[in-house]
Amino acid sequence: MSRIWVAGWLVLVGMAGVASADDTARASVGDHRLSAGDEVSLDEYVPGNVYLAAGRVNLDDRVGGSAFVTGGEVDITGSIGRNLYAAGGDLRIEGEVEGDVRAAGGKIRVPRGARLRENVTLAGGSVEMEGDVGEDLEIFGESIVINGNIGGDLQIAGDSIRIGPDTRVAGRLEYKSGSSFDIDPQAQIAQGIEELDADDQGWLKKVGRGTTRVGGALFTLGVVLLGALLILGLPIFSREAAATIRREWWQSAGIGCVMLIGVPFAIVVLMITVIGIPLALMVIFGYIVLLMLGYVIAALFVGDLALERVSAQRAKSLGWRVLSLLLALIALSFVRQVPLIGGLAVALLFVAGIGAFTIRSWRGVRQKEEKAAA
Repeated sequence: MSRIWVAGWLVLVGMAGVASADDTARASVGDHRLSAGDEVSLDEYVPGNVYLAAGRVNLDDRVGGSAFVTGGEVDITGSIGRNLYAAGGDLRIEGEVEGDVRAAGGKIRVPRGARLRENVTLAGGSVEMEGDVGEDLEIFGESIVINGNIGGDLQIAGDSIRIGPDTRVAGRLEYKSGSSFDIDPQAQIAQGIEELDADDQGWLKKVGRGTTRVGGALFTLGVVLLGALLILGLPIFSREAAATIRREWWQSAGIGCVMLIGVPFAIVVLMITVIGIPLALMVIFGYIVLLMLGYVIAALFVGDLALERVSAQRAKSLGWRVLSLLLALIALSFVRQVPLIGGLAVALLFVAGIGAFTIRSWRGVRQKEEKAAA
């Protein structure tokens, strides 16, 4: 809760956001930068954290803090002073990261020359690692190629695994393969190789730990910043999604329950097989974002409703909507502390927020399909 307070004060003091004509929303929160749109490029130094979301994302310059990046195509060539959290359809990391790296994508490539100083966790359909890792490396994917330097242990689970001749592992190599495991004779593994037993599910705990690290870092501050981006970048969508709770409460709550329970069940089914792990991990990251969006939409519903009661004119202002969102998040934090009733009320609102977001998103997809057909 304290982190929400801090983030709230940062936004209240330093928010300066603009929505440009090229469908890109930008905001500065103190030393931090937020950008979302069709295509986003970071080509100047940012002393704090960066939060980038777009169809195509290029991070080319230096970031003093951590980077939170998601997009269809993601290229990271700059340097990051702390941690990197990334998700994308096609993800390329060729810069330098001083802290940990947690990333998921359809295709992940870390080419030669990339320097990832601490622990790295990667999950994707296809993963190629040729860069340098300072500490432990964990990879989960369908097709995995390793041909770089790892300063700690290497842990891999995949369908097809290949260890190239330039691989140097200072610690142990542990692997679980669904079909093939090939290691070049020139590869050097300092502390031996161990194949995990087919019935050993211990590696699943490692997957969960990596996902929890990402989820924990994203959720608290991410809810606030995602809400600000949603208002700035998609003002109509955010308003209509929040209003869906008011107009269609029971439908929102029902669909929210289905998503809240159904998605984890699907993840468990996918993770039973090794081949399903990459898709399961991508769904996990998507599920984390869905949970954040559900909470954001619930808070927007509360904030918009209160703002309309105070001033209908201010309810049309993006700045006032961001402010009301922050106040609503703080209010919900206090309500949640009320024994029994408070927690239940917030939980119901949260579930309805997930459902409202799902309903509005589905209607948007249907409208686009109808327009394309016409």
